[in-house]
Amino acid sequence: MNQKNTKINTNTMGGRIRALRLQKGWSQEELGFRIGVNNKSVISFYENNSRAVSLPVLQMLSREFGTTLDYLVNGTEPALNGMDPDILMAIKLLKDLKTEKGRKVAIEHIRLVGMME
Repeated sequence: MNQKNTKINTNTMGGRIRALRLQKGWSQEELGFRIGVNNKSVISFYENNSRAVSLPVLQMLSREFGTTLDYLVNGTEPALNGMDPDILMAIKLLKDLKTEKGRKVAIEHIRLVGMME
């Protein structure tokens, strides 16, 4: 996958959509297919904040990305109040991994450590 090495502005809804799509390793075309949008330029419009995203599309995006509507729209992370700081750190480290494969490998390592206890 040929991607520019630039920081994505996740302060906008479009930036969050782009970041989540890239985190999954999906092209705009693949994301469009997953949510029933047949024109990849529509995904580009969403990512560049050039077109409003309807509620039904937001719901499909949140389902595909495994995130909340609140995160997509407002950038608000799901509430993790009262959670153990080590677990919060593990979640952050997993979220920062760039590929789904990397996340799966990390999760498998955690499972193996759990079996050794």
